[in-house]
Amino acid sequence: MKHSILLLTRYGRLGPSSRVRHYNYIPALEHAGFNVTIAPLLDDDYLHRFYSGKPRNPAALVKAYWRRVRQLLTAKQYDLIWIEKEALPWSPAMFERGFLGKQPVIIDFDDAWYVRYAKHPSWVVRSVLGRKFEKIVSTAATVTTGSGALKSWAERSNASRVAYIPSTINLDRYPVLPLPDGPFTIGWIGTPTSARYLALVADPLRYMQEVWGARVRVIGADRLSLPGLRIDHVPWREDTEGLELAACHAGIMPLREGPWERGKCGYKVIQYMAAGRPTVASPVGANTSIIAHGQTGLLASSSEEWVSALTSLAADRQKLIKLGLAARHRAESMYSLQYNSQTLISVFRDVLHARPLQSQNEVLENTSDEVFPKPSADSSYGVSLSFVKPNSAERHS
Repeated sequence: MKHSILLLTRYGRLGPSSRVRHYNYIPALEHAGFNVTIAPLLDDDYLHRFYSGKPRNPAALVKAYWRRVRQLLTAKQYDLIWIEKEALPWSPAMFERGFLGKQPVIIDFDDAWYVRYAKHPSWVVRSVLGRKFEKIVSTAATVTTGSGALKSWAERSNASRVAYIPSTINLDRYPVLPLPDGPFTIGWIGTPTSARYLALVADPLRYMQEVWGARVRVIGADRLSLPGLRIDHVPWREDTEGLELAACHAGIMPLREGPWERGKCGYKVIQYMAAGRPTVASPVGANTSIIAHGQTGLLASSSEEWVSALTSLAADRQKLIKLGLAARHRAESMYSLQYNSQTLISVFRDVLHARPLQSQNEVLENTSDEVFPKPSADSSYGVSLSFVKPNSAERHS
């Protein structure tokens, strides 16, 4: 018997959170016997306008909300409701929950969305919606989170069942390629909204350009500019992002220290790791657990630490190779879509059959119908070091 799922995503496939934590799992879920109906709140046209800096279209937003209400009215026809963050943004928890009836609900978080209401500058918003997320997770059948910080928050918020499922990556889109020739290239990938964090490391990046002749390659934020910094802008495409990251020598993920940032799931780091490239990142949120410092990447807080970390990579191609291959191995063994799909499927089955949640190890040990093969010991990350021909980094004078 096939179970029907209503998937209420926030965005269409262009939205990174919706794509990574929901859309990418659809083939595995359908292979496992689930019928998934996808119902995004905001379509790709909305994000195209948002990312290009165009004003929001009020008529389109009204249409989106009306479409979502109609979707919610069909919720009782499904065996399970799968929600990205919340079903109706800016509406009270009681109103939202009223549409869902008694159907079991799984809510997924990949960011600290509860901060947006709880810390909103308007006291009206704080008083009406400040504890909305605590209320909706307390009635959910299961909450899935992409970081330990989000998992801890959900557990404190009286969620009865919480499962940690990291943001994962489809390794088929990330071939292991040799390091590129030419100057040391620092890569960053993300949306125009998250590109603001690059300003935190503008000085170290300028230093790397002035002293080492480094290039800064920004994928997905074509309007970003920082004084005194030369940026190579690369348009983002889902089918080429792995190849674009392979054109870099290392990736970066700077973050400030704050409640929103502490809830982040470190997906950029996972992308760099999948591409076989080491990361330099701020020691904030999930970065500290994803990166094995000194083994798959480097953590840096101050400008001096950022300069030191980037310089150590620019000066030593063998170090780039060693950390990059170890990073790829870590991505395969912990953060791949292939590895984590069965965990999500098990969560769905446990909810539908009202079973206790299994740990990830139990899922992988007990399942016999894997939808993807687990990475083997001789998988692609284990290429010989001679595969990537090391060249001594030439100091730029």
